[in-house]
Amino acid sequence: MQQPSATVPPGGGVIGGANADLPSHSENVDIELQLVSLALEAIYAANTTFAPATNGHSTQREENLHHRDKADAFLTQFQRLPVAWVVCDRLLALPTNGANSTDANAAMTLTQRRFFAAQTLHSKCRTEIHQLPPDTLPSLRDSLLQHFSNCALLSTGGEKALVTRLGMAVCALSVQMNWTSIIPDVMNNLLVPRPELARAILELFKLLPEECSSDRLVLADESLRNQFHDMLRDQASHIWNFCSSALKENNVSLQTQENVLQCLQSWLRYVPANPAMIESSPLLPWIFHSLSNSNNDLYELAVDVVIEIVRMYPSDYESNVGLIQKVIPLVMALGQPDSSENAPKSPFQNALTAQDEDGLRGYCRIFTEMGESYMSLIMSPEELNQITLVELVLVCSGIPDREIANITLHFWYNFVAWLEDLEPYRYRQTRIDHYTPQIIRLLSICTTLLCYPTDIDTLTADRVDDVQRDRYYVSETVEDCCRLLGGDAVLRKIGDHLREECNRVASLPSQEQQLNDWHGIEACLFAIKSLSRYIPNDENVVMPYVMNLIPQLPPAVPLLRCTANLTVGKYASWLGMHPNYLQPLLPYLAQGLSIEQCASASAIAIKELCEQCNEQLMLGDSVLELYGGIVASQQSQMAGANGSGTGGAATPTLALCDELEVLEGACKAVSRQLQDAAAKGTSSDVTSVYLNRLIQPIGLRLTALAAPESTCGPKQVIAELERLTVIVRFLVIPGQGSGGGDNSATSGPGPSFILDLMRESWPLLDAISQKHQRDYYVAEKLCRLHKHALRGAGTVAYTSMLEPLLTQLTRNFAQSHLSPYLYAASICISEYGTDPAQVQRLFGMVSEMSNTVFSMLRTMDDFTSHPDIVEEFFFLAGRMMCKCPEPLVLSPLLVGLLQCAAVGMQLQHRDANRGTLNFLENTVSYGVSVVKSAKAGGSSSTGYSDNSCKEALERAIVSDGQPIVNNLAKALLGDLPAYRLDYGNGSIAGVLHRLNDLCPELLLQWINPALTLVPESAKAAFVGTLVQKVSRDEFNSSVRRFVSICERNRKLGGGTSES
Repeated sequence: MQQPSATVPPGGGVIGGANADLPSHSENVDIELQLVSLALEAIYAANTTFAPATNGHSTQREENLHHRDKADAFLTQFQRLPVAWVVCDRLLALPTNGANSTDANAAMTLTQRRFFAAQTLHSKCRTEIHQLPPDTLPSLRDSLLQHFSNCALLSTGGEKALVTRLGMAVCALSVQMNWTSIIPDVMNNLLVPRPELARAILELFKLLPEECSSDRLVLADESLRNQFHDMLRDQASHIWNFCSSALKENNVSLQTQENVLQCLQSWLRYVPANPAMIESSPLLPWIFHSLSNSNNDLYELAVDVVIEIVRMYPSDYESNVGLIQKVIPLVMALGQPDSSENAPKSPFQNALTAQDEDGLRGYCRIFTEMGESYMSLIMSPEELNQITLVELVLVCSGIPDREIANITLHFWYNFVAWLEDLEPYRYRQTRIDHYTPQIIRLLSICTTLLCYPTDIDTLTADRVDDVQRDRYYVSETVEDCCRLLGGDAVLRKIGDHLREECNRVASLPSQEQQLNDWHGIEACLFAIKSLSRYIPNDENVVMPYVMNLIPQLPPAVPLLRCTANLTVGKYASWLGMHPNYLQPLLPYLAQGLSIEQCASASAIAIKELCEQCNEQLMLGDSVLELYGGIVASQQSQMAGANGSGTGGAATPTLALCDELEVLEGACKAVSRQLQDAAAKGTSSDVTSVYLNRLIQPIGLRLTALAAPESTCGPKQVIAELERLTVIVRFLVIPGQGSGGGDNSATSGPGPSFILDLMRESWPLLDAISQKHQRDYYVAEKLCRLHKHALRGAGTVAYTSMLEPLLTQLTRNFAQSHLSPYLYAASICISEYGTDPAQVQRLFGMVSEMSNTVFSMLRTMDDFTSHPDIVEEFFFLAGRMMCKCPEPLVLSPLLVGLLQCAAVGMQLQHRDANRGTLNFLENTVSYGVSVVKSAKAGGSSSTGYSDNSCKEALERAIVSDGQPIVNNLAKALLGDLPAYRLDYGNGSIAGVLHRLNDLCPELLLQWINPALTLVPESAKAAFVGTLVQKVSRDEFNSSVRRFVSICERNRKLGGGTSES
């Protein structure tokens, strides 16, 4: 549309000048065009290279960057405006006479402006087509095609990117306006009069299915996408014919051939064309001809196209048979030589000989993808020479380059899964036997792939992580082989390989060579470790050799030692049946604790051995002695490093997490020994001894740490709390409800040792909590100890400790405002909430904690600064509503909680949002249940009147329900967070569904005004599900559909029109 000419108003065109203000946008196209041009100049001027920051240069550079930021903000605003359609069209139509080859700067400036315009139009065609009247879309299409054609005739590198972006805009627009005749129209109107545009049109056709399938293309009606996709499927043959004709031109260029392959790849990926058409196309043999030489410039593109063919047309569908019969010999010709005498090597063999990494990667991808796609043929009883393809994949697995070899691992996973699923059993075993030679060879290849690189010690941490990840995947392949051949057969094969490797290393001439050549042995041990689930405890061929070998391995190779340690741990149950092999292994593991890289593996192995203790394998005393030495060493080192006792400067020889693994193992070993002693009637003699050995040192250290004169930091306190927690969790005293127990009363005569332990340590724990009042981690570990002590001793036995526990939690939270105390309070409600005798006590705790929370959360900034408090507080309140809601419902506190929840729902924090919704759903769910109970004239188990509770809850919801419903509606519309839409307890859909059960009229009254901007049809459908009171699953589906429509409506610019 023509606009009157105008000039930039005074002060409005100085985006790049000093002291410039961000100008207002104009609806006048000429003015806006000038402003945009100035902004673009500022952007690209700020991207130029500046002189070093000396004298006045620094100031000038800062000014330029400041102007660039303002110009960028201006352009970002501009791109969302309706006027941008015409301005960008004008930018693309700028004359080119000033941008000739002799004026590189002018040419670059023009290209930059045009690319910005094309990028803007592409984005708007995807998401903002609603800004234009429908009758203007054909004009926009014609203009874009004209710009596309003009730019395609230029040959500069910048113009190529511009052509692509304009093509993307044309394709996005074609879907939006349902231009289903785009392919014949472009061919007739662009290609016929201008054959030189063939390459550009290939690029356009390549982009067409990509744009149609893009998630970023926002359509007012999603059915348009389906219709357009159907058109693409119907027109696929025209694209293949066009690509074929493009290759028939005389002296066809390499660039044209590349365009053809790129176009085919895009259509194969997104458009399921008729396989018979591809089968008969002359393009198929041409594509494979491009693969005959991996040095061919078209090789990588041809690889991608072939992979798309085998992926799109798997052997599972009968309609693909003809194409598959055509493809298989073409692929086999790449990998296998002609069977005739003196036949040349196949392309794959040539690449193997030349160690051509790029070529091998391409062939490996093709063979592997083909194997996965044609797996039903590989498993077929019909003899189709399937073993040849499996052999090709096997050869690829053995390629020395691990990155290439690992490409095949997913094939082997599918291969095993298919074999396992074959029915009947006899046929399955026949196919397994058929492929057993290949599986055995695969095991040998896997042990090679498991080897660490020889330069592992010099690799970066990221690269080492990659190596470890790849080894994990290879070890899974070894496990897969066990499922087919059985653990014994696989273990024997790897055991033979281990013996061969040990003999080879032993034959090396020098000791230095033997020490440095450990990688193969380690790989075999790693493979054996991964088999532990499949090896019976009576295995007597390989495992004795392995266990005798481990103590003889070089002690100074950390990676080898780690694997050896972990292997011992994984075979703890085998060692439990063969304890005679353990004697030299325990010192080996203990020594590993002092080596930093091996400590974790050693600690885990010791714990796993302790878990398998039995009458033959009694490790309690020896591991306790080892643990005592560990702690003594650490305390000594810390004392020496601290000097005067100031906290935390020294690093213990063993990380705390590793020490706790050993302590856990000691507790389990001691528990087993006490169990055996109890069976013999001698447990009373040894129980007190073990308890003293485990607990007394911790008590002494806690006493010292709690003393007023102690200056030790929280790190040492945390360590002692962690140790105490491990003992509470994993030490089991026979005849008592102790660590690891359930929530029952103690089974023995008298309190459990946990109760005695907590009573004796209570003053120390209380003093420590006061001394380190503001330390989050001390609070977290202390509350974790309380949780495990309560659950381990059982609720009945622990009742005597409940009152001091609640008092401590309430006081500590009021003093510290730390969320772990809220979490511990929730645990108390979970365990005692159903006990009528404790309900008032629990409510008193919740009431005091609520007052503390309300005093600290007064503004939205307070909520934002304390998301963990919001999360745990509402989980606490939600648990109260779930377990013992009556005193809370009948108190004024409920109104405050609902008001607080209405604010918490607005928080941009996933867990805080989840806690808030959990409380709301539990509250409304209780309302639904109490209404039903009140109708029956009942009362709660705690003696409260259901009618009183019903009336109190209704008053609270009537008073404060509307802000909550408004927030729920805003979350559906996308204006507030919707982290939990319909999943689990505590979701938007859950709260709405329960509110609809409790007060349907009020809900409709509140929610209707909040949905005024929603398309009428979507609003009617959603409200209809509320009126009909559909099931929860149906309502969840309705919510998801509604949110999807709202999201699309927002992307399209909102409004109340039909979507």
